[in-house]
Amino acid sequence: MHRWSYERFAVEQKTLNGLVDRFLAPEIWQKSRGPLTDEERAELRETIAGLRHPRVIEELCALAATHPRADVRLTVVEGVEPFLATHPAAREFLVWLLGDDEDFVVFSAARIAGRNRVGEAYEELLHITGPAEAGLFRSTKPVGIGAAVVAKAMDGILGAQDRAARLETEREHARTGQLPRATALGEHWDYDPENLPRPVPDGMVLIPASEFVTGIGMDDVVHPLYDVDDAVPRQTRYLPDFLIDRYPVTNREYDAWAQSPQAAEHALCHPDEPEDKDHRRGIIGDARFGPDHPATGVDWFDAFAYLAHAGKRLPTELEWEKAARGENGAFYPWGDEFDPDALRWFGASFGEPQSLEHWRDTLSTFDERTPAVTTVPVGSHPKNVSPYGVADLVGNCWEWTDTNFFTRDRMKPMISGRPRTEWATAEETSVVIRGGAWTSMREQVTTYFRGKDLFTDRHNEIGFRGVIR
Repeated sequence: MHRWSYERFAVEQKTLNGLVDRFLAPEIWQKSRGPLTDEERAELRETIAGLRHPRVIEELCALAATHPRADVRLTVVEGVEPFLATHPAAREFLVWLLGDDEDFVVFSAARIAGRNRVGEAYEELLHITGPAEAGLFRSTKPVGIGAAVVAKAMDGILGAQDRAARLETEREHARTGQLPRATALGEHWDYDPENLPRPVPDGMVLIPASEFVTGIGMDDVVHPLYDVDDAVPRQTRYLPDFLIDRYPVTNREYDAWAQSPQAAEHALCHPDEPEDKDHRRGIIGDARFGPDHPATGVDWFDAFAYLAHAGKRLPTELEWEKAARGENGAFYPWGDEFDPDALRWFGASFGEPQSLEHWRDTLSTFDERTPAVTTVPVGSHPKNVSPYGVADLVGNCWEWTDTNFFTRDRMKPMISGRPRTEWATAEETSVVIRGGAWTSMREQVTTYFRGKDLFTDRHNEIGFRGVIR
């Protein structure tokens, strides 16, 4: 059963409810209940280790963080240790416990942070003992077991053998604000590559593990109408096996889900999604966007939720680019030469653009009737297929990714409870979109062009597809 699937969520939610009934409900501990026995602690850790769905792990950590019993908090953080590499909630819970009132909880959390090189814990620990330089040649306050345990944990996080070795890394951190890459949150991997679903699920394509070319060289940039400096340089990267949808999600597929009870209960929606969000498409009444056309008029949260219920996620921009370009870095899925008949772009929608200003003026004429044809059914252009057999990666609609435009890291939305004026122009809300759309110029429908948009916008030009990795 796929770790991110709705079915898996339902099964693990029952498991979590069982843990709550037996160990985690605060009411149990308000009675005369003794500490957890060694057998109970072992059972709790083993059950937690069997969980896989990110939302269930998140709920578990939230329950444990404020639990009144220290032995429960400690056992849960021990149980989620295997998830620290890739689960933000597990890391947040661990950091929270570094401020616990009970010494043995703090000591254990610090040791776990050091073993797993949890970068987010470094700043919290730094507040406790100060930098290595302060205590390298003489003892400093605080003193005692706690200071020694914290110092050793900080050595572990920074990959240093001792306080002296940590000194240089801390100086680099003070200068750049950056910790070693190994301390960062890793990627959410749906499966280890060797355990991807076999046979390949219907409607998906296997992208085999390999090195591949990404970006472009300066020699490739010839009088561009758009700034493409962020696609430079041309470089070689590596990705393991992953699966990607052959076509973008269609309106028919998306609407069936958006009108279902699953969408209404928001069980697998992003935790930062606006409260009571309506997932139905914003342009559902426009007949030009037909049932077999790509699902547009959806924002990043809509795409995230739909794919989560299907056991998938949005691709990173590197995954998208490899699927589109192949190993050798072609400028278009079919090769290096632009073919105006191979895709749905501005020229097919409105006619060949005469200039940048003409393009803008023409787009401003869009209304309920103009143009008569917008998107077209998926698979309408047989030539628009990548070397792996993935279709419609350029033109027709842009595609949401899970990559922040500025940091190039995975998206980490944090807008809940904040006014729109505070986050609408913030870098954290800018998502990379790829592939160009029915409104795009030829420069935008290349496999290397990086578009961006606000992740809460619902445009009739942006759709999506899913991956499993």
